[in-house]
Amino acid sequence: MNNLEIKDIDSQLNFPVRALINQQFNQTYALVMVDFGSVDTLADFPAGIAHFLEHKLFAKPTYNSDQRFAQFGAETNAFTSYTKTAFQFKCVGHVAENVATLLDLISQTYFTKENVAREQAIINQEIQMYADMPDWMIEQTTLNNLFPQDPIAQDIAGSIQSIKKITPQLLQQTYQQYYVPSNLRLYLAGQVNVSEVKAAINQALDKNIALQQLTQRQETVPLRLAPRKAVVHSQAVLSFKAQRPHFMVGIRVTPKAANLSAMILLQNQLDLLLELILGDMSKFHQNLTKEGLIDDSFGYNVVVERQYAFILISGESQHPQALLAQIESYLIQQQYCSELTVDNLELIRRDSIGAYLFAQDCLENLTTEACELDFYGVAINQVPRLLGQIQVSDLQSLALEVLQPANLTKTILYPE
Repeated sequence: MNNLEIKDIDSQLNFPVRALINQQFNQTYALVMVDFGSVDTLADFPAGIAHFLEHKLFAKPTYNSDQRFAQFGAETNAFTSYTKTAFQFKCVGHVAENVATLLDLISQTYFTKENVAREQAIINQEIQMYADMPDWMIEQTTLNNLFPQDPIAQDIAGSIQSIKKITPQLLQQTYQQYYVPSNLRLYLAGQVNVSEVKAAINQALDKNIALQQLTQRQETVPLRLAPRKAVVHSQAVLSFKAQRPHFMVGIRVTPKAANLSAMILLQNQLDLLLELILGDMSKFHQNLTKEGLIDDSFGYNVVVERQYAFILISGESQHPQALLAQIESYLIQQQYCSELTVDNLELIRRDSIGAYLFAQDCLENLTTEACELDFYGVAINQVPRLLGQIQVSDLQSLALEVLQPANLTKTILYPE
């Protein structure tokens, strides 16, 4: 991070363009992120349409974006999450040409009955592939119990039934409503020539009428900021094709503040809290290992996006019922309190800051995280300071608030 220089790039795109410059890299990595994901599904939009749109934006009337990137020596990728869609490339040289291709990718649509039908077949295969995975099955069941009747409980790719409802007209309507300047960010990282990028953007704007129209588009439909507040379902038991029993504990977190920047603080607090009470160094983790209840598959994941926040604790175990009973007792009866000390926090904090700084050496991680943080009003270089401000008392209060029976669900998946 000491070698990182952050620069705003002036443009007429009407959305932020920023460069994370580190001359030690030979590559340039670029990413356009859209504040639109799988949870932004309204009554008239089928589940999976954000992911479907991500796929179909690569199709153009006279060329394919993948091929155009490859022509200029770039590797490209894209992804859809609960609240974001992103399109990215990395290259050595030809940055201007690849930036133009990236801007064309997000601004020019080409939806036909034929290419939509082909994509439906491709995504149906993807959905079926994931549906055969026990990890996917137990996570979807747990999310449905945490957020009943909420779009986050549906697979990001949708279902075979919902994908059938997607038409060229619906894709265009979705695109027009959500691909607007207020929902867009463009980040570049690594070997970045700011003047070259600015010139490439200006040239793309001069030539690309669709891009000009995009920059003038206004937001008409608000994003979904908060999940539905239905009662958490306490448990589920599944029978599925698997080698060993799987388990998952889900914990729903209800953020106090509507301020999006507070969500990043919440993310870091939850990360520290979970590492303290469930990480490898915790006595609870060590005892479970000695008892043979957990192995290397045991872990946790903290998800915080917009006003969505939840924790997933999962793994495989030959004794899932006994294990879940211990986890529930440990969390609900506050048996973790002895782990929440100043010394333990300082140790975990130093490890977290070190791991965070080390991760910035990966251009993809750096760009993706910096771009997503931008939507929350937080700069990438502010995160170590946020970590440094967290106190034991903050984690104690948070644990008491979050680790309540009403927020918790348990799922066991047994082999068929």
